[in-house]
Amino acid sequence: MKVIVQRQTSPRVWLLRTAALLFSATSAFGFLAYFAMRLSVVDLLDKPGREAGVPFAAYYLTASLSCLIGSIVATALALPFYAGESHLSRLIGRLVPASILSMILTVLVGVVEFLIIGTFSSPAIQ
Repeated sequence: MKVIVQRQTSPRVWLLRTAALLFSATSAFGFLAYFAMRLSVVDLLDKPGREAGVPFAAYYLTASLSCLIGSIVATALALPFYAGESHLSRLIGRLVPASILSMILTVLVGVVEFLIIGTFSSPAIQ
C-alpha cells in the first residue's frame, strides 16, 4: 500500500495527457466549425457567392483531422502498455487503444462544446 501512495506520475505523462486533451478539444471545435460552415444559411438559401465558404470549410476539416491525429499520437505516447516490448510493437500496440480513446474523448468534448454553444445561443439567455 505504501508503494502505491508514493508512486507519482512523471511530468512528461501529464504534458502528454494535457496535449491529448487540447488536441481533442481543438479537433472537436474544428469539426463543429466545419459543420456550421457547410450548413450555414448561405448554403441553405442557395444565394450567390456561397462557393466562397467551401475552401474555408475544407481548411477547418483538415485542421480538425490533423488535431485528431495529434491527439492519437499524444495518447499513444502517454499510455503505459507494453513497456518491455520493442519500439515498433509497442507503438502498434498502443496506437489501437489510443485511437479508440482519442475518438471517444473527441466525441465527448464535441458534445460538451455543442451543448455550451446551444445553451448560450438560446433566446432565454439573450
